[in-house]
Amino acid sequence: MDDLFGQDIKLDQVGQAMVAANGELLLTEGAGTGVQDIRLRLFTPLGELFYDQGFGSLIHEWIKEENSQANRSAFEAEAERRVQTDPRVVPGSAGCRIQAWNETGLTARVSWQFIGENHPYNLVVGFDADKGERVIKDVDPRTGL
Repeated sequence: MDDLFGQDIKLDQVGQAMVAANGELLLTEGAGTGVQDIRLRLFTPLGELFYDQGFGSLIHEWIKEENSQANRSAFEAEAERRVQTDPRVVPGSAGCRIQAWNETGLTARVSWQFIGENHPYNLVVGFDADKGERVIKDVDPRTGL
């Protein structure tokens, strides 16, 4: 199954390359590579990469928008659409649900299933409008948060 996911340089929560104590770059393996790729796609503004204008998402555009049903639906649809573009994701398995949205930001849970994997993967996407921070982190399987 590793052939499906390949390897990549392992990144920390803020997108910096992780380095071992001996100075070598750490690498991702298996589904961890796919999760990192999806995190990067959601975190990167669409069109920001000069070599791949189709990579990224538009979810950052909702940071300061009003909490309306139309905006909630549009955010969720954008996140689902961008996750579904990964060829390793089971067609139709991507989902997104807003968990909180107020004047200071929003939090959403994004889920999907990889081909050949028997369980869903989840990320929590958060925006803090006051601090200008974007956070995308793995869901802790013990707590669901």
